[in-house]
Amino acid sequence: MYIQVFANWQKFFQCGKIFCCSLWKPLFWPKLHENEGCVLLRNKLKGSYCEMGQNYGFGLLSRGWELPSISNKRLRLGLKCESQVERFFPEILEEIEGIADVCRMDYDKLAAFILTVGGPRCSVFAVTDGKDVFFGRNYDWYYDDKDWDENYLTMPDQGYWSLGDSDIFVGREDGVNERGLAIAMSGITAYPTPGINFPVAVRYVLDKCATVKEGVQFLIEIPHFCTMSYLMADASGDMAVVEASPQKTAVRKPEEDSFIVSTNHFVDPEMLDIRIYEPPDSRSRYDTISKMLKDRTGKLNEELVKSILSDHNGLICSHRGNIKLGTLWSLIVDLKNLHVFRAEGQPCKTEYEADRSLKEVIQARKTQ
Repeated sequence: MYIQVFANWQKFFQCGKIFCCSLWKPLFWPKLHENEGCVLLRNKLKGSYCEMGQNYGFGLLSRGWELPSISNKRLRLGLKCESQVERFFPEILEEIEGIADVCRMDYDKLAAFILTVGGPRCSVFAVTDGKDVFFGRNYDWYYDDKDWDENYLTMPDQGYWSLGDSDIFVGREDGVNERGLAIAMSGITAYPTPGINFPVAVRYVLDKCATVKEGVQFLIEIPHFCTMSYLMADASGDMAVVEASPQKTAVRKPEEDSFIVSTNHFVDPEMLDIRIYEPPDSRSRYDTISKMLKDRTGKLNEELVKSILSDHNGLICSHRGNIKLGTLWSLIVDLKNLHVFRAEGQPCKTEYEADRSLKEVIQARKTQ
């Protein structure tokens, strides 16, 4: 059942570092306890980018959302980021403008709010046996922010249709499009500079790219807002990780031509000289997932991927109660068949449910 509730969170910058704070919570959203998981608000957006922004804006109005205060420092940074987005993905600015018009918000401040967001902690992998291709992802972040997780069925007039997840409206943090291309980011926190941030980059790949090759080309061309990793896989079995920073990017290909993993640190030797904050569990998650994929036996299917994402070795399924951080949602995609499964909460105790919405609208379009 689609529950029509919404909130958002803001990240801001101070002394060159990225922080996260909750600036607004709706009175009508019940506070969830740590062990209750999360509920993703469903959004269905269709039309031009301006129309999709307007439609989303009406939803914000109905829920009483207000734009948080934007500092002058963040506004200046946002304006510089906007000029970079204008070069590569001007359509997304039309969507932001559509929201601003409907909600009667200051466009520059709304754009700064969206375009200057940093990244959370996550584990992502893709694996193939030469026949099937699976994409798995755990989204790990602070429990206090789980009230703002959303799912989007996006159907742009001038782009590929996709199903994606995020806690940052307009942008996406993971997803799969109608061409069988999946992408997810892994946050690697360092100092931000004017460029394109990860929610906009992921959204572009979903909307405009059909293959890993096209996604890689885009991600190595753009100026990056901060350090980040992007793992992509497509239905052909091609997969790659783009490790990005404002200074340079590097592209990693699969180990043994069968799988690839990304967590919250750089792996490519070309990127190791860049200073980042590395979460203490990042290498443990990376090594554990890699070993499980390398040692796997039996048929490659969603049950195998579920078992990896639900595993507590190396904190893959995260429960870091001491800092109130853990897995907020978990995603599995069978890229050959475009089958999507999602657990809204920690996958060790939350059932994965099939999401057929993307396949259904694609099928309906064929019959029109």
